Amino acid sequence: VQVTLGQKLKRTPLLQLLVSCLMEDSNAAEAERVARSSSLHRSVVKIFVRSAAPNWTSPWQTRPQGASTGSGLCLGGCHARQVLTNAHVVRDAVTVRVLRHGDATRYPARVVCSSPQCDLALLEVTDDAFWAGIGAIEMTEEVPSLDSDVLTVGYPVGGDNISVTRGVVSRIDLMDYTFSPVGGERQPVIQVDAAINPGNSGGPVLGTHGRAIGVAFAGLKSGENIGYVIPSTVVHFFLRRYKEEGAFVGLCSLGIRVQQMQNPALRRLHQIDRAGGVLVVDVAPRSSAAAAGMCAGDVLLAVDGVPVAEDASVPFRDASSGERIGFDYLVTQKVTGERVELSVLRKSPAARSLTTLTLFAAPLEKLVLRVPGVDAVPSYFVVGGLVFMTLTLPWLGERFRDIRRAPSELQEKLTEHKTLPDQEVVVLAKVLAAEVNYGYEDLNCVQLLKFGTRDVSGSEDGKATEDIAMVEIRSLKHLRQLVNLALS
Repeated sequence: VQVTLGQKLKRTPLLQLLVSCLMEDSNAAEAERVARSSSLHRSVVKIFVRSAAPNWTSPWQTRPQGASTGSGLCLGGCHARQVLTNAHVVRDAVTVRVLRHGDATRYPARVVCSSPQCDLALLEVTDDAFWAGIGAIEMTEEVPSLDSDVLTVGYPVGGDNISVTRGVVSRIDLMDYTFSPVGGERQPVIQVDAAINPGNSGGPVLGTHGRAIGVAFAGLKSGENIGYVIPSTVVHFFLRRYKEEGAFVGLCSLGIRVQQMQNPALRRLHQIDRAGGVLVVDVAPRSSAAAAGMCAGDVLLAVDGVPVAEDASVPFRDASSGERIGFDYLVTQKVTGERVELSVLRKSPAARSLTTLTLFAAPLEKLVLRVPGVDAVPSYFVVGGLVFMTLTLPWLGERFRDIRRAPSELQEKLTEHKTLPDQEVVVLAKVLAAEVNYGYEDLNCVQLLKFGTRDVSGSEDGKATEDIAMVEIRSLKHLRQLVNLALS
């Protein structure tokens, strides 16, 4: 077909065939895109939750019920007929219902597994009508590269219909998903510049390939268009743990605290003549690291052969990407019982010696319980109007609003470790005024250290003598046993 500038294009049979083919291809591509988009929308559901939060300061009560919404995505494979969402979406749930896109029926759902540390939860919907015509959203196995285009899909507040926002991957980092004021086990997180608003939580974040790169879970209020996504690698880890163990018992930890060794004088003091490494300053007695023989004063050089730099970071993905994150993610991605090898410079009077420690990953039991749904549950014992409770981080937060306002004696317990399996910190939380405890009404927020028991025995002159034996309190259960024994 010859075309001369300024002349009218003639519709020859060949040109008509070419135009027709192009239009058919364009229409087919558009139809495929619309069909794929429609199928995707049906796989993203809106979640309606009625919840009642515990009252940590008066644990015999619960807070008034409240309503909230979130998003979720339908899974396939071995998790078919299950919906994935955030743990905080269904936290303290009394009832859960899910709504499909384009449907008016809210179907009942049940929480089968929840992990606040991963901020992920699995819901089960048994009604066959809900699953009619719904496909599964595939999760990729890889973390997206920086500047990759993403789509956030969900049901944010401000409307009833599904919402789609666009953005790019801005950063890969580590984060404690529980946002604990005293820190916790960290996992990888994807930062995106797509808006993640209340209600978006639990919805998929899609890559250009159409698969989910992760699950939306938080937005930064103090920043503009800063959202955080749980990577698909963490999702697969959560699902694998649930499949193998039937639950998610917690993230693994070495149970150590380290200090960066970027200062030359510090390195000379500890006889470090090689690059890299961090100084171990504290080891929990009941941790996997302590069981392997690690001590304060050792220098950690590598985890599973991955060198640890002076700033406690390790390469992420591959060295060519230039990305680095904290070394602790090498441990939090382990399942309980999985083998871990540590390269360590042992502390000795003469010179440092290089050794390899082998341990098996396990969650660390905290002296002060930290996370509701993981280790912290409201527990109490009342005797004579005295309310005794187990010291937990949620109780400190609710009682003082800011844990820095708590008594220093209780704050110090946050850095101490368990030495016995059943060890707890028992506090006199408050006193319910009554005639029997007159004069003690102002006692509150103090640790109970010992309990006095009477020992009555006879003497040589036939008169009974009474001795008071002071017993150290190990736990709230131990206190109850001592009180019941004294009253019997």
